[in-house]
Amino acid sequence: MGRPAVLRLEEAGLNAWPALRVALVDGWVVRFADGFTKRANSANPIYGPLHEENRDLAPRVDRVEQLYRAAGRAPIFRLSPLSPAPLEPILEARAYRRIDETVVETADLSAMDVAADPGFHDLGRAADWVEPASILQQEPAATRPTLRAMLERMVPQAAFGLLLRDGSPAACGLAVVEGDLVGLFEIAVDPGRRRAGLGLAMTRSLLAWGRRQGASCAYLQVVAGNAPARALYAGLGFRESHRYWYRVGERPQG
Repeated sequence: MGRPAVLRLEEAGLNAWPALRVALVDGWVVRFADGFTKRANSANPIYGPLHEENRDLAPRVDRVEQLYRAAGRAPIFRLSPLSPAPLEPILEARAYRRIDETVVETADLSAMDVAADPGFHDLGRAADWVEPASILQQEPAATRPTLRAMLERMVPQAAFGLLLRDGSPAACGLAVVEGDLVGLFEIAVDPGRRRAGLGLAMTRSLLAWGRRQGASCAYLQVVAGNAPARALYAGLGFRESHRYWYRVGERPQG
């Protein structure tokens, strides 16, 4: 997949998971959300001159580091095929750890056989979705205000999905439509009800919702080492577009 297509997927992913604050540093998108998730608290070097290799990137890295350390956070860079090639050696030399390689996958939604599960509900509002979703995702209750604030800042249309079994939440997921794209995020299943097809039911329900909104292409992000999830998505027709990963620096002292 070429640079324009990767750029569109990267932009859609950022729009679907908004930060609370954003700064631009010479074309790099630097995001802050009180430390909740690396996606919303990392620098994204996806813009810049076509020939970044001919420029000195170190001063830009310095500026990003200063912003995160002023906020009391470890500097994090989210790297992708759009990042300038010389950036990774600079971060390596500064002892940034490389973690969480993630695969961005896409599928032709128009060719899929998908339908909403009878137990699927679009709650319609982030305020109603955050608590049950956080419980299913086993996130601390203290993160819920930040997550709600992030999702309420989202510009594209979203489905806040919950799958019920016997009247109680069994799975959750988020779908975000932007033009002909629908992105899937935060799919989680009740740990006590795994291996019952609930993840697949939630995924198919979100895809069906996206198609009803006019989307023809689906995308998602899955950790490279998550073999069960990747197998599930492959069965639906998802294939790798590109990968991204993080470089994490030291948290400021004091």
